[in-house]
Amino acid sequence: MKGKLTISVDLELAWGVWDELTPERLRLAEDAERPICAALIELFDRHAIRATWAMVAALLDEKSSEARPGAKGCWYAPDIVERLLAAKTQHEIGSHGGHHVYYDEIDAASAGEDLAFARNIHRRSDLPFVSMVFPRNTIGHLPELEKAGLRVFRGPDAGPVTTLRKAVRPLGQAANLADKLLPFPPPLVHAARRGAMIEVPGSMLLIGRNGLRRFVLPTVTRAKLERGLARARSHGGVFHVWFHPSNFYYRRDEQLDTLDWFLERAADEAARGHIDVLTMGAYADSQSTERSSPAMAS
Repeated sequence: MKGKLTISVDLELAWGVWDELTPERLRLAEDAERPICAALIELFDRHAIRATWAMVAALLDEKSSEARPGAKGCWYAPDIVERLLAAKTQHEIGSHGGHHVYYDEIDAASAGEDLAFARNIHRRSDLPFVSMVFPRNTIGHLPELEKAGLRVFRGPDAGPVTTLRKAVRPLGQAANLADKLLPFPPPLVHAARRGAMIEVPGSMLLIGRNGLRRFVLPTVTRAKLERGLARARSHGGVFHVWFHPSNFYYRRDEQLDTLDWFLERAADEAARGHIDVLTMGAYADSQSTERSSPAMAS
């Protein structure tokens, strides 16, 4: 079975930190996000690599930006979506919920309301509504997703580090940093059915470079990306890379160079017929979806 590469991007601006805002975060959402999105779109165009951009629907609803702190552009961004739709490479615009609420903390009725809002924004803007990335990757209320018409969602990152973080948070955080600091190969995943939904777990977050994460060397990140791609080619699994534009706020040029380097290699592998590049939505019609829990490739 041919290996697959999937890239998902969480497009949220200040909605991603609405509950923990600081003046600095608002400043970055206003000043840094748009140039970074433009640079990301240019890189995807340069290498003809498609991605799923999971969008907080409120970014296309001007009323939702009213009475929010900071500039309107932190909360309302139709210009970014227009740039995405005008790109040479055809991306999928998926859902990141309506207002970036956390689905493990709300009841089914609230989840249904948030999804209905998101669905209406997508329909009003003539955007697809197939894929869902849960805010903060906290999974919940899958029946409500199905009722809203969604078919695919991104699951938590595979591998032992994610399991450890859930079980023992302080120890898991240390293990997570150690995993990023060392060139361990990221896990491969498989698309798997969850009732009527299809889960595509994450393989690797392209992390930001602030705080302790600034000590993660680009050579290590590149080694992990290269090994993930090589394993997808040789084992036939899915290498699912994901990130936020905010992961490029710090050491921006260095981060963009790493992504450029990776996309060039991914494009070469795809051109040689070694891998397929799929959006999340493509798994809704994939014949390779498993019927039970995904078996993670070793």
